[in-house]
Amino acid sequence: MNGKSWLMIGALACFLAGAASAGTFGKVVAIGGHASDLALDEARGVVYVANFTANRIEVMSLSDASVQRSINVPPQPGALALSPDGRILLVAHVSNFQAPSTSNNALTVINLETGEKQTFVMGFPPLGLAFGIDNRALIVTTSDFLLFDPILGTTQVLDTVAGVTAKTLPVAPANFPPQIIAASVAASADGMRIFGLTDTIRFRYDVDLKRVVSLGYVAVPALGPRTVSVNREGSLYAAGWGLFQSKGIQDTLVAQWRNPSGALNIGSHAIDSERRLIYAQIPEAGEQATGTSATPILMIADLDNLAIREKLQLPENLAGKSVLSSDGGTLYSVSDSGVLVLPVGSLGRIPRVIATQEDILIRGNSCDRRVATQELTIVDPGGNNTAFSIVSSDTAVTVSPSSGLTPATVKIRIDPSSFQNQKGTITTTLTIRSAQAVNVPPTVRVLTNLHDPDQRGTSVNVAGKLVDLLADPTRDRFYIVRQDKNQVLVFDGSTYAQIAVLRTGNTPTQMAITFDRRYLLVGNDNSQLASVFDLETLEPQAPIVFPGGHYPRSLASSGGAILAASRVAGPKHTIDRVDWSTRSAVTLPSLGVYENTVALNTVLVATPNGSSIMAAQSDGNVLLYNANVDNFTISRKDFTALSGAFGASSYDAFVVGNYLLNASLVPARKFESATGDPSGFAFVDQFGLRTTSAGSSSPGVIQRADLNSGDGARATRMVESPLLGDPTFAFTRTLAPLYNRSAIINLTTSGFTVLSWNYDAAVAPPRIDRIVNAADMTSSVAPGSLISLFGRDLSPVNIATSEMPLPTALGETCLTVNGIAVPMLFVSPSQINAQMPFQADGNVTLILRTPGGVSDNFNLSVLPGAPSVFRSGTAGPDTGIPTMLRDRNGELVTQSNPVHWSDVITIYLTGLGRTSPAVETGVPAPGDPPASVLVMPSVTLGGVPLQVNFAGLAPGQVGVYQINATVPRNVPLGMSVPLTISQSASSTVLQVRVVE
Repeated sequence: MNGKSWLMIGALACFLAGAASAGTFGKVVAIGGHASDLALDEARGVVYVANFTANRIEVMSLSDASVQRSINVPPQPGALALSPDGRILLVAHVSNFQAPSTSNNALTVINLETGEKQTFVMGFPPLGLAFGIDNRALIVTTSDFLLFDPILGTTQVLDTVAGVTAKTLPVAPANFPPQIIAASVAASADGMRIFGLTDTIRFRYDVDLKRVVSLGYVAVPALGPRTVSVNREGSLYAAGWGLFQSKGIQDTLVAQWRNPSGALNIGSHAIDSERRLIYAQIPEAGEQATGTSATPILMIADLDNLAIREKLQLPENLAGKSVLSSDGGTLYSVSDSGVLVLPVGSLGRIPRVIATQEDILIRGNSCDRRVATQELTIVDPGGNNTAFSIVSSDTAVTVSPSSGLTPATVKIRIDPSSFQNQKGTITTTLTIRSAQAVNVPPTVRVLTNLHDPDQRGTSVNVAGKLVDLLADPTRDRFYIVRQDKNQVLVFDGSTYAQIAVLRTGNTPTQMAITFDRRYLLVGNDNSQLASVFDLETLEPQAPIVFPGGHYPRSLASSGGAILAASRVAGPKHTIDRVDWSTRSAVTLPSLGVYENTVALNTVLVATPNGSSIMAAQSDGNVLLYNANVDNFTISRKDFTALSGAFGASSYDAFVVGNYLLNASLVPARKFESATGDPSGFAFVDQFGLRTTSAGSSSPGVIQRADLNSGDGARATRMVESPLLGDPTFAFTRTLAPLYNRSAIINLTTSGFTVLSWNYDAAVAPPRIDRIVNAADMTSSVAPGSLISLFGRDLSPVNIATSEMPLPTALGETCLTVNGIAVPMLFVSPSQINAQMPFQADGNVTLILRTPGGVSDNFNLSVLPGAPSVFRSGTAGPDTGIPTMLRDRNGELVTQSNPVHWSDVITIYLTGLGRTSPAVETGVPAPGDPPASVLVMPSVTLGGVPLQVNFAGLAPGQVGVYQINATVPRNVPLGMSVPLTISQSASSTVLQVRVVE
């Protein structure tokens, strides 16, 4: 067994022993003092831990995570570093006592091969240190940067540190090493770069150039936790709550953790360059300084934009440096008690619990008032059997069983009677808990939609926090910002299917498309850059870098300029201008004659013709940039506050909230507010489309807005509510007519809702002309059959679904048989594909409901069995081939692939009726055990009976049956031999070629 494997297994064993009953991740090693730093020595199988208050270096074994011995050193060992050749352990001592005490600032050199120690007195307190590849250490003191040679004991002054002061000793009680030692320093794995963080400066030391570069310090709150971690080659590093890209003499804050508290003594991070991950505990604002108000959480995040993959519960807070083992298997972190050992490479063997779905969407309608059920699978990603429980936030939504062991499938049950007065989408939260699992299981949304036929639109479920919607002005697609995953989701405008995912900076807020229609720009609330994507290739491009401390929340592109409304870590927020040639932004010195200061909640929107950009602010101010004069020409404040929808027209009109503004941003009209708060607005030609909502669970209303009078026309209820703003992001863009005018997309409660372009056109009542089975289009149907309805005005839209179980309302249409809701696969004005309910039998009546009204009754006789083989096969130029396959080669039976004696054939058909076990209508058939038909069909070929091995529902399919049969050797040969399938009083005949 090699050394690395031994170390990893040892660490895992320690973890399992320490966390068997805690449900937390990692093993705590207490050292009887406050740890201030650590250094990993894998060659000797130990970690060195600086015990700041006990004046010693603890030596902890990697094999069992126990302190084997201690090395006594001078007072206050604050920082450690191991030389690249592994020979020297360097210790910095911070002992800057106020008079009348004396200073004991020093460096201790420990020769790990001989055990010899040598101490060098320092004039100024050494705050941090790290070795470069040249085996010399960079020392940062309160006054200067030194280069120290541990072999010769010589120092060389590289530069001075202006304005950096160390905290003095003694300090008030309950202060910890990160608060006392005012610096953290770390080197890249290749030893070529060293990065550091103090109270007043970030810096970089280039080992080959022997040059220290100041990187500045603009941070609100303070850059806590006070720790630095670096990737392998030194191109990316984390300092406090920020992730920086190091390039040239400038560094860019590519991402920061959301809402950091700035606490210096709580948290840590470490970069895994190989896996492109970062492990971090970054406490959020609002947590107490001690961190005891919340369970400590270790986040596993993507290295490029800090999108969180997983959250793990820690037994205690991290409190300083973290070091990752060379194989990426174990993380060693300074913690409250001393050291926390985290076997991050072995998560697959440690109990965790997650749900396989983020959302459960249940669509009800006036046709279907039954208790609705859907299944949810709970698993342990590592395959463990882990105990869990589920709690619902609403008693009308129940889970059965509500607890169990992974893997488990639970049933979600919704009683529609509890929501009968709700005509929008109601959101219920399922919280998954586990006393054994170390992770924080993500919650699951249960979205229940109960709408009437007159409510327009078809909702498409998209999980996550969606915050912005934009239609491409020249391409048949649209874009949605998913903020919780740092993504832009790209959808096809014809099929509404997701076709791409674009990775943004941290916390994307709003999109814009450049005036040449070539690039998509995305602002980010926690990255000091705007993401850029080529709209032809959907590939990421070089981002736009903003000034230090500027976070672009809103962007707009006119014919004259690209502007951004930025949140600024300073006294005022500003509007910045983008220099496209350099992909950088600068703060405008003024906004024309007006001061460049805007509200935090400021949104920009450009007119489609590129003539101007409006800036609307939550405090009621509005501004207008004019591209012709390349400056701001208007500033007004006619409102005490603004929020909600916004838009700009090429006809010199603008909308903010409930107000229509003219070319001078003077309020010209006020829209009605009786239908709720404004959510979305889009100018189309010389009229407007407007959405409003009384609340997230209401239907929502869309109407056409008359720009001359401000009146709304033909207000129409939607299937669910458009999204509304919140105090963090007051303005909303939730309505987007597609470029080809085929549909209108709305950002709504469960994802997005598609409305037809003429959603408010008068619709004629539906008429059913005929009903046939969907396999061979004959008139015989049976319980569970797939059927096709033909007629006129059956649906206002064309739409198919792959949702399982099949919905009982689709495209604003619902169908009943004797009052039983019918699951549907496809709807269009002239055809509907659906499944006949298994409960239907004998003479039944079908009724169709659409926004146009209710159809006349259509009477039909449902037979116990009505076998009909699908004619959907293709082979070369031949189509309409019966779906009968030879098991020998898995290919369709054709003239060139005939049936042979002793063949086993599989026939796919519909209409074989009820099964055992019974299967719910609209639900995919089970596979173990399979659902066999109650009445076994007979199959003959040329009059000779075939042995039927199985007849039942095809596993995983809805309404599709299969027959497996063996062909005997006495079947007659021929080019067209009749194959007959009979069940009850019904039969169907195929002609097949049979050879010996």
